[in-house]
Amino acid sequence: MPTDADVSVPMVEWLDATEADVSRVGGKAASLIRLARFGFRIPPGFCLTTDAFEAQVASLPGSAAIRTDPDRLGDEPTRAALAGAMRRGPLASPIADAIARSLDRLTDEAAGSPASLLAVRSSAVAEDGATASYAGLHDTELGLTDAQVAPAVLRCWASLWSDRAIGYRARRGLPLDGGAMAVVVQALVPARSAAVAFTRHPVTGRADQLLINAVPGLGEAMVSGTVTPDTIVVDKANRTVTEFTPGDFDGGPALADDVLDELIGLCLDVERAFGAPVDIEAAHAADGWYLLQARPITT
Repeated sequence: MPTDADVSVPMVEWLDATEADVSRVGGKAASLIRLARFGFRIPPGFCLTTDAFEAQVASLPGSAAIRTDPDRLGDEPTRAALAGAMRRGPLASPIADAIARSLDRLTDEAAGSPASLLAVRSSAVAEDGATASYAGLHDTELGLTDAQVAPAVLRCWASLWSDRAIGYRARRGLPLDGGAMAVVVQALVPARSAAVAFTRHPVTGRADQLLINAVPGLGEAMVSGTVTPDTIVVDKANRTVTEFTPGDFDGGPALADDVLDELIGLCLDVERAFGAPVDIEAAHAADGWYLLQARPITT
């Protein structure tokens, strides 16, 4: 069982922090903090750091052996037992208290109410880096209430040891334990449409083209592959659409011309700020675009 021992290191970092230590906040949170520092708009939120993860892991049966020999995670029963223990919880009291305090502050900062919906996203230390992205391998949960955040955090942590994540690390020769995982908690953008954009064409490798996939509403169906998005190829020099392939949803293009033009400009601005081609996730609401993620395009 988790202990109630005091954790002396901070377990929460806010996404408006001035600096981001990837070893504590993971790749996704680090990129969000970087976006905010550059002046781009992101949904308000906080990151439950790897310090909280380590405190929870220390309570799990068999965790010490895994830390000593991460290759034990290659054994499916061992992996399943560890992930199951993490999902069952409960959270250690200091972690649960830190989440509760942060949710109170987030409600105030988002000018919302206790009924405002939230997104809980994994942010592993090795995630969204220059050599490995882990895109879609760790859990993201959307449309949650405050009361649903704590169990979602446990599920996100457990996804560090999912079959898919372990298989990905094994194929790339990475440590099987994945290092550690932070978790991002943000206000959920009431998206009218969502987009994933690459500022270098991911298939042809052409740096003069921008590729955008877009769907109406939240982007989860697109990321999970249950909906085929619109596919839009843009000439970056003159910001004109050179190819358009419609998705398999009704109602016409997911992005109106003016909304698409705003996104193109935003993508080019992010690429300039990062100084490298990037993979961007964004959501369009009534008040404009929000950036949900930006990471270097991996090979």
